[in-house]
Amino acid sequence: MKKMLILFTFLTTSVYAATQKIEVNGMVCAFCAQGIEKSLSKIETTKDVYVNLDEGFVILESSNDGLKEDKIKKIIVDSGYDVTKISLVNETADVIRKQYEKE
Repeated sequence: MKKMLILFTFLTTSVYAATQKIEVNGMVCAFCAQGIEKSLSKIETTKDVYVNLDEGFVILESSNDGLKEDKIKKIIVDSGYDVTKISLVNETADVIRKQYEKE
């Protein structure tokens, strides 16, 4: 019983991730997108980053409960862009990436 409890705890804590959609103003080129992706990827809890330049948003998938909004805003504002909205989404970054790459 103890082993099952430990396994259950491990599986539920290691699988959980938070995915945040960050709407960004000011991204106009691939270099902009690459810079934001690189900055967010440096964070230890980041699992995946998808930047959609055409739609002006970033998807940040991170372990645990996600990053605090003020930290996300600071990273993006320090990179020279404005954050207009941050919201939680149910899909993973990879699922969202595949949706937009089909178009």
